[in-house]
Amino acid sequence: MKHAYADPLADRSRLARERHDGIAQDLVGVGYGLDILLANPDTSIDTRAQLRTLRFTVTDLIDKVRREIYFLRQPSDLSLGQAIGSTAELLCRGLELALNINEIAPLEDSERSYEIYQISQEILRNIVDHANASKVSVSFLSNRELIDLHITDNGIGGAAVSDSHFGMLNIQERMDLLQGSIEFTSDSSGTRFRLRIPTENYANR
Repeated sequence: MKHAYADPLADRSRLARERHDGIAQDLVGVGYGLDILLANPDTSIDTRAQLRTLRFTVTDLIDKVRREIYFLRQPSDLSLGQAIGSTAELLCRGLELALNINEIAPLEDSERSYEIYQISQEILRNIVDHANASKVSVSFLSNRELIDLHITDNGIGGAAVSDSHFGMLNIQERMDLLQGSIEFTSDSSGTRFRLRIPTENYANR
């Protein structure tokens, strides 16, 4: 079954409504419940500290779900490079973002587009959530033979291939399916990804 990196607009709007009416509202309800417990004068100091931690976690989850809803409600007629650029601009709000999108030959294969988009989104989300970065750079080149994607940050580094925070195993599995290669370094100067993925025609040679 073929996928596009973005679903048809009607299906995406329906899914956005379901998420808004379902999990997003449920999380808001959980947040209110935690607020009530925090305001209760009988709640001990230790319990209050734990509840605050949970409240911050729920707030982060609500923000993530709302971002997903935003993505789902966007028009689906973007090219792969445009979609990655749009996602980077949204996720990296508040950070200094350097964006370079150069689509000499836009990728037509919807399934490969879907996988590449998911990889880029995974990397960007984890930079925002875990890297403590102030600068992010995204460079995307597409021609008839190759997709060349660079994503770098100036964060704290320390991510490893086995680090579940960066979902590296998931990223590597997707790259294997695409017959692509990934270069990955992470140190005190930041984390750098370079993904090189052949287009469908060249991947099947």
